Formats: sequence, C-alpha cells, structure tokens
Amino acid sequence: MVTKTRGIVLHYLRYRETSLLVTIYTAELGIASYIENGVRSAKAKHKMALFQPTTLLDLEVFHKPGKGLHRISEAKCYFPYRQIPFDIAKSSIALFLSEILSKVLKEEESNVPLFDFLEDSFQFLDGATAHFENFHIQFLWNLSVFLGFNPSNAKEFKEQVSQASSTFQSLDVQALDGIVNAPYGTEYSMGRAERKAYVAALLIYFQVHMESFGEMRSWQILQEVMA
Repeated sequence: MVTKTRGIVLHYLRYRETSLLVTIYTAELGIASYIENGVRSAKAKHKMALFQPTTLLDLEVFHKPGKGLHRISEAKCYFPYRQIPFDIAKSSIALFLSEILSKVLKEEESNVPLFDFLEDSFQFLDGATAHFENFHIQFLWNLSVFLGFNPSNAKEFKEQVSQASSTFQSLDVQALDGIVNAPYGTEYSMGRAERKAYVAALLIYFQVHMESFGEMRSWQILQEVMA
C-alpha cells in the first residue's frame, strides 16, 4: 500500500556499497525505517542530500504494518533549508536535536501535532537571523510536553534534576522559567556557562524519564561550537 506523508529525516546508516538505511519521523506513520537502494550511485533516483538529518520531505512510501524495513517510492524536499547546512551553529544545533529525536521518538503511529511542532521549529531555526542561541533549550522543554513528562514549572524541574545530580542545585529557576515560556527568537541574555548548565540539566531530565536515552555523541560538538 502506497501512503503519502510528510517526513523529517532523523538519521541514516550506510548499507552495503551504495545503499542507505534511513530513519524518518512521519506525520502519518510515526517513526519508520526505509531502505534506499543505489542512493550513492551516479544514477540514483533519490540523491543522498535528501536524507541528511532534519531534511523535510514529501514522501510516497510502501508501508506494511509490522514490517521492520519499508521502501520509498517518491521523495522530495518541500522546504529546502537556506541556512542550516551552511551555518555551523545552526547545523550543530540541528544535529544535536536530530540525535535526541532518534532516541525519544518510538511510536509507529500518527501524531500530527508533534510533527507540526518539529516542522515549525526547524523552519524557524533555518530562517532566524538572530537570537536563536537558546533555541535548543526551548525546543527540548517543549518536546517534553509531547512526550508526556514535562515539568509543571522550572522549580519542579530543578527539584527532579537535583535529585539525580547535586550539580544542578544552583540553577536559576526564574531565568529558566523566563526562557522556556518565551517564544522562539526572544532575546535573552545568558552566559555560555549558564546555557551549558541548562542543556546539561535537560539531558539529565530526559535520561531520568527515558531509560534507553543513553549518552549524547553530538553534545560535545555543540558545546565547542557554541563557545
């Protein structure tokens, strides 16, 4: 059965000489994995650039419930990024968030509001001309709402992460409340150390609520870039 859906690429793995295994979060089917044969060959129907993390795709897919791997019939980027691939700060944020999404998105069912949130968020990141340095903090806080374990406020958040690590007992809850309750693009003065502490606390928070979350490979890269 052919299904039309929007999708956001989370990651890919090289498979054999010319193929890819691509994980995509779709609006209609939830998380799904696809095998794309010959994508690294000169005559590929779909070029490898389509499957970079966070790319937004219009898809026609052959999808069989209960099957581990599916196939893509048609794929087209419907929102070509103008800045994310070429701006080191934005591309590092996008890579960091795509790794998180790969860890937390597990449901093989439609969740259009969640997909719309992801789509709107990455479109904002791509188009932002200033004040996106706290974007990933706001993104993770809002993502926890969709995942069902969001704290009611920053004070509750601090209490939970402080139980996991005493490192976070000095978090400024008033400042955090101001950041996470503001829309993307709001100017908010914050030092590197403070921003790093908030992101580290959010990662601990996700680890507490998702046992399979594990370590983040892209976190170190993001710290270096944002410094």
